[in-house]
Amino acid sequence: RGPSAPEQILCALPRRPLACRATMFACRGARLTRSRLGASAGVSTLRSQAPRACLARAQACRMNSSSSDRGGMTDAMYNWRVAAVHNALKEMGKATGPLAIEDLTALGHLDQYHYLGVEANDHVIDIMGLDSSVHVLDIGSGIGGPARYIAAKSGCRITGIELQRDICEAGQELTQRVPGLAERVQFMVGDVIAMSQCGEIPAGTFDHFMSLLVFLHIPDRTALLKACFESLRPGGTFIIEDFAAKPGAEFTSEERRGLLDVVSAPTVSTVDRYVADLEAAGFVDIEAVDLSGIWRKWTKARHDLYVESREQTVRTQGEDIFNSRVAFYKVVDDLFAGNLGGVRITGRKASELESKLLAGRQIKFKSDGAVVNVVEGKTRERAVKSY
Repeated sequence: RGPSAPEQILCALPRRPLACRATMFACRGARLTRSRLGASAGVSTLRSQAPRACLARAQACRMNSSSSDRGGMTDAMYNWRVAAVHNALKEMGKATGPLAIEDLTALGHLDQYHYLGVEANDHVIDIMGLDSSVHVLDIGSGIGGPARYIAAKSGCRITGIELQRDICEAGQELTQRVPGLAERVQFMVGDVIAMSQCGEIPAGTFDHFMSLLVFLHIPDRTALLKACFESLRPGGTFIIEDFAAKPGAEFTSEERRGLLDVVSAPTVSTVDRYVADLEAAGFVDIEAVDLSGIWRKWTKARHDLYVESREQTVRTQGEDIFNSRVAFYKVVDDLFAGNLGGVRITGRKASELESKLLAGRQIKFKSDGAVVNVVEGKTRERAVKSY
């Protein structure tokens, strides 16, 4: 159903039942085969523990799906990107052979799908204090740009989860071309919700999770945040950058159509609603920082600069790709000029001792008629815990 105000999450796009398609993607290909990507890819570290019933459901869903299913996201957003990266690298004279991180980050939006590019990645490193001792889950890792940059700069290990197989495999291929990086960066194909439910992501595996402009595409926020919570070790932290309605704003019918039909963003809510959903999932110490102003400037600059790049883009990608991207970027530019904003949310999963304390604070005490000694020969009724 459509919203009467942005406090309500936008209605989901028509699609097959989420549980079916999520299980299909997770159990169909949650790891890339070593025979295809090479033994050094590192993609089988989190090997499937899915029960046979889960695999059977995946098989049933697969029979009802087309190979072009992209999780409801529009073709204008993603189906051109793999070829675009290869074309751009060829233009640079780097179609084959080793790559440096700088070769890939120079591709801008072809390598970094989120806003602010590597600047946002630096924020992730600094805010979560990443170093070589930690393992990070990147949810919606795309073609792997953020994971490669963050791992190379901070020394951390990163496992990326990406729904779309072609993009995920391209990301692994590019990572293997950066000397020494594939040892610390791996990617898995699948839906994070189903992968959590099926045991592809063992509970308590990661020190941190990150997601940059991805959660807006996932309809079931409750199940998503549950999977995120379970993936973290006690005390683990997270960072999410996502769309949000500006405070007090209400999306127009045209904005709703743009979010749903062009951006494929069915879960855009107010920041207050977002924080409440995170708290309901069990996260604590949550902080939200408004990014609306800087994202407004960035999306407008992206649109304008892309229009200016027409000659080069048409030469390397073709007229159709250029026109579709201009139209897409214009919609996003207009949304941010209206009622759409952005937010960075950080928080953590309570440590084991803190979890016990938080649970203890919820205990209510009452008398059961028993007594306890107070002073010599004097007693009073004893208070006992009641839940």
